[in-house]
Amino acid sequence: MKPEVVIRHREKDETICSELLSQGIKPWLAEVLSSRIESSVTKEACLSPSLRNLEDPEKIPDMSLAVDRIVSAIVSDEKIVFAVDHDMDGQASAAVLWSAFVDHFKVSPDRLAVVTSHRLIDGYGITDAVVEKIIESDATLVISADKGSSDEPRIKRLAAAGRDVVVTDHHALPVEGPPVSAYACVNPTRKESQYDPYVCGAAVAFLTMAKVRSELLKQNYLADIPSLSLLVDYVAVATVADCVSLRPDLSYANRALVKKGIALINKRVRPCWEAFCDQMRDLEVSSQTIGFQLAPAVAAAGRLDWAEVGFRFLVAETVADATEHWNTLKQENEQRKTIEKNLREKAFEKADQLDGQSIVLYLEDGHSGVHGITASRLVERYGKPSAMFAPKGAGSRDEVGQVLDEKGRRLASGSFRSIPGLNIRDVLQSVHDKRPDLLAKFGGHEGAAGATVVVENIEAFSTEFEVAVNELLKGRELKPELWVDGDLPEDGLSLDSVDMLNQLDPWGRDFPLPIFCGGFIVTHHKKVGDGTHVKLQLEKNGQLIDAIWFNAIESNEPVPFQVGEQVLFVYKLDDNVFRHRRSLQLQIVAMV
Repeated sequence: MKPEVVIRHREKDETICSELLSQGIKPWLAEVLSSRIESSVTKEACLSPSLRNLEDPEKIPDMSLAVDRIVSAIVSDEKIVFAVDHDMDGQASAAVLWSAFVDHFKVSPDRLAVVTSHRLIDGYGITDAVVEKIIESDATLVISADKGSSDEPRIKRLAAAGRDVVVTDHHALPVEGPPVSAYACVNPTRKESQYDPYVCGAAVAFLTMAKVRSELLKQNYLADIPSLSLLVDYVAVATVADCVSLRPDLSYANRALVKKGIALINKRVRPCWEAFCDQMRDLEVSSQTIGFQLAPAVAAAGRLDWAEVGFRFLVAETVADATEHWNTLKQENEQRKTIEKNLREKAFEKADQLDGQSIVLYLEDGHSGVHGITASRLVERYGKPSAMFAPKGAGSRDEVGQVLDEKGRRLASGSFRSIPGLNIRDVLQSVHDKRPDLLAKFGGHEGAAGATVVVENIEAFSTEFEVAVNELLKGRELKPELWVDGDLPEDGLSLDSVDMLNQLDPWGRDFPLPIFCGGFIVTHHKKVGDGTHVKLQLEKNGQLIDAIWFNAIESNEPVPFQVGEQVLFVYKLDDNVFRHRRSLQLQIVAMV
């Protein structure tokens, strides 16, 4: 049975609220911000973070070592492989590296190759299949992006084959530390790092390339190299998609990178953004647009098959090519939605029967390409850390058969998503420390992770996972929660308020878009679309306001309120643009 959502009200931090008020921020907005921020922060960090104020990436361990090796490869005309992951962060990382080398450093594309693992067959990381492809090439340098930190055995194979591996990554390192066989491991989550640990994989690749540019200029390799700040559009989409922190007092870097990157996207600086923005009509691209429209489509190809079409879309040289790739991605995304819907329904049915503080599900007929999304839906519905497993390779368009370990046992791959305040990778590490026989492979970061488990061990793993979750929660009882920011003042229901919230974009992980709660009189309502959505007109203090409630009811159910009824709604502020005219529109989330 679906659990009832608990509505909780965010509490402002009086000290931080006062500091923000003293910087000229409106009272209601200061309250919103102070309920999300835990330490003093400037108005600039919230509203207008700048790339000029980023810390020197030299503070990331091995940066100088990595830069020297990469510069040497460029100057010596070596062939280079970019080993990247198949998700949005990985494909954006590939675009950062490719554009830096080709467009900025003038390296011939003939000297470069991009190698991506197959999500369904290989899983994450530098896999054995990736190693084989690299060894088959005549490349002498491998630059990983968004992976590599947990891949010592495969990196050792590459090193033995004469390939130097420079790891650029942001995932948490294993307890043994960085891979010893790597030439360098540039990762801000390393214990000795003094850099922002919240940046994504594409950001680490970008920061590394920025230092490479500086060194190339110092060596007079080229008379001029354009600023790499032109690449932060790729970093922005990766940052939003990879669910890393966007809280001003935690990651100034992420906010600066996304702010600048979104501005570049809206300027349509690349053919891919021309293609994407054309479908947006009058709407500006925001972090929400990236998170809900762009990133799922770009990642969809990697969820169902090989991910290269996402990379080709990002680096397309003409609008025609970009549009062709975008149309392919949209088709893939529609298929992904259908697969996900079927999987979600099965997952909910099984999860409804479970007790405990965590959810671990195994579906024999699952699809490992959409497990992460389904796990996220489980977290939203039940408020518990969740994992979805299926036989490794399940859903692949290639005939892979059963994937077995060295003992001939069937393997399952799983995706994990967590709740605020619970580091999911720490949970997996705890399981591994107690039962190293259960996890064949795992990796990830605070909010998301992946793992490979022998199918016959799923039940034992589920038990140990529940124990580890309870130990880390320390008695905290989990329920699905909807956090709201109270009601807006009388003059707050306006496009000016929408604009203020837009100025604070990017919203995202650790910095959620505000959700308000207030009473309205329903003056009109009607079902729209497939009958599950409801369009409303509301009245408050004499002001008439349009509203939309998506997925409000089942198509055969009546609307749960009457015209003239006073209803307490939970809602988001939004706008609606129609025929170049903009008006206020509330997006209803729930009714209380």
